[in-house]
Amino acid sequence: MKLHLLAVPIMFLATTAMPAMAEHDDYDSHEADHREHGRNHEAVNEAHEQAHEDGFRSRWQHRAYHRSVRHAHRHFHEDHPNTGHDHDR
Repeated sequence: MKLHLLAVPIMFLATTAMPAMAEHDDYDSHEADHREHGRNHEAVNEAHEQAHEDGFRSRWQHRAYHRSVRHAHRHFHEDHPNTGHDHDR
């Protein structure tokens, strides 16, 4: 499996941990979580597009990629529970 295919979920998880260490008031923290969520979606979408351009070796690899991204996304929402309504649009 190409290393950059695994890099996206790992980067997604790494970037979600950083704001948790910073101290903010509730409103600023909530707004920052929403911005971070949007940035993460943009990064994953770009990486997914690039992964398709580079090509997957198999359907299994493509499915494994999507599973890892879904897992990272679920983990983000577990760490930032007040961002779930971002998907209600």
